[in-house]
Amino acid sequence: MKTFALDFETYYDKDCSIKKLGFNCYFSHPDFDAYKLSVVGDDGTSFVGCPKEGFDWSILEGHRVLAHNASFDESLYLFGVTKGWWPNVKYAEWHCTADLSAYCGLPRSLKGATSVLYDLEMDKSTRDNMAGKRWEDMDEEFKKEVDEYALKDSEYCLDLWRDLQDKWPEAERDISKINRLCMQRGVPIDAEELKKQKENINIKLFEAENNIPWLDTATPLSRKAFNEECRKMGLEPPVSLSMTDDEANAWIKEHGHKYKWIGAVRDYRRINSLKRKLESFDNATMDDGRYYGGLMYFGAHTGRFSGSGGNLNLQNLPRGELLGTNLRKLISPSKDKKLVVADLSQIEVRTLCWLSEDTETLEVIRNSDDIYEGFACQFNLWDKSKGILKDEDPKLRHRVKTMVLGCGYGVSANKFSMISGMPIDEAMHSVRLYRTSMKKVVGLWNSIQRKLHIAYSKKEDFILDLPSGRQLNYGKIKTTIQNNRRNYVAMLTKGAKKIPIRLWGGLLAENISQALARDIFSDMLVRLEQEGLKVIFHVHDEFVIEIEKEEAQKGLDKVLDIMKTPPPWISDIPLDAEGKIVTEYEK
Repeated sequence: MKTFALDFETYYDKDCSIKKLGFNCYFSHPDFDAYKLSVVGDDGTSFVGCPKEGFDWSILEGHRVLAHNASFDESLYLFGVTKGWWPNVKYAEWHCTADLSAYCGLPRSLKGATSVLYDLEMDKSTRDNMAGKRWEDMDEEFKKEVDEYALKDSEYCLDLWRDLQDKWPEAERDISKINRLCMQRGVPIDAEELKKQKENINIKLFEAENNIPWLDTATPLSRKAFNEECRKMGLEPPVSLSMTDDEANAWIKEHGHKYKWIGAVRDYRRINSLKRKLESFDNATMDDGRYYGGLMYFGAHTGRFSGSGGNLNLQNLPRGELLGTNLRKLISPSKDKKLVVADLSQIEVRTLCWLSEDTETLEVIRNSDDIYEGFACQFNLWDKSKGILKDEDPKLRHRVKTMVLGCGYGVSANKFSMISGMPIDEAMHSVRLYRTSMKKVVGLWNSIQRKLHIAYSKKEDFILDLPSGRQLNYGKIKTTIQNNRRNYVAMLTKGAKKIPIRLWGGLLAENISQALARDIFSDMLVRLEQEGLKVIFHVHDEFVIEIEKEEAQKGLDKVLDIMKTPPPWISDIPLDAEGKIVTEYEK
């Protein structure tokens, strides 16, 4: 099989851009133009020219295609086929070298990946200078520069594949491809609900602006103007207006009822944020009533997915209603279809216990209808003879749940007090109780800490092995001294750079637990696709599937069966999942 690296160059400006419109709406914009294509093959092919004429697309038939951002390039190719811009070629497979780079611990960007791997400094100024320029308006010198730039991108893309492909397992390639497929399906949007929520948020914004007295002389969020208005009214302004600042909340509670502009200033930022999100849904929703956003494969060092696409993050939609706006409610299929929403139950608690080889706790989890009641019994805080914990003592259940979810990664009592809201004495008791009851988990922290020190001492890469066969590689470990204590530091990729991250046993236990949870979830993503269950997006440990109305219950049953069945490489972990059939996306 031959391999061809492909790269499109397209017109963009501030209004006609992926960041504002998402992929398909960008491709549909009247100013959009895919004016340049570069293709480089391992058979010696080297082409740069117009994709609509001059390129023999048939050479890709039955072969492997690469792009350094396949979410863009493959989506554009498929969109162009539907528009008749170029022929429909049956390529064998299409892979993303940005995903490959991320899997290998490199920056996702082509510039970042080649910088780390080849010590190159790619000049991306050509792309920046292409903004707002149409091909026909470029002079001959700049056209030549664009051709060379496009061809270099494809050459480097092919180089990355040649050098890294053996490090990327077939299973991970499948996860990458299916993740793109989810994005390409689009998310159904209720157009009427979107219109209603946009109207509502504009009214909220108008009301907030009308209550801010300095709007004619300063910006709504001007802290200087806010402080001046406070002093004009005889008030000493608070240090912060943060929603999480207790002193600010007390100050606003005391004075906000008398001076409406105080609440208006705090609400203004939230209203604007919601307005931008609603506009993003609107901008990136096509005439087919579907929003085309993005989901990033390997968006974190642990391998977990993240939001992408620039215009909206589906992985971080607010829950419930806020200021009359409910973004999740916008996601709603046509009347002949339903959404199946299903998520793994307490997956990281289960992966942490499995990694700790805590067979006793795993058995408690396996045999408990409510794992937090099981933990309460294990902590000697509850006895089953008293009845069902969530019915008899919901406060105790909440406390145990907070301990189980908050104390598993070596958190200090002070930090746990801040996270949970518990008084410090209660937090200290809870942390001690967790650690004395979960000795195998504490043993995992200590074991990883020892491995970290050994890797540092031997000047070896620090690697944590996962049962899936994947590894978390932290590279060579360095140390710093702070407050007479040695800190271990790894250089990990974040965005386009590698940054120093302090490591310790508890954090690494969290990393490997999350990584294992991700591998289990990804295995399920592949199995759902194989069963014909069309995932339209996923959020952390949750799948959202669009399905025919009459097939919904059967589909939900099949989804839950798949999610309760562990992968063959970790067949002994007890899994559970919950799901429901809805007409609007909800958590």
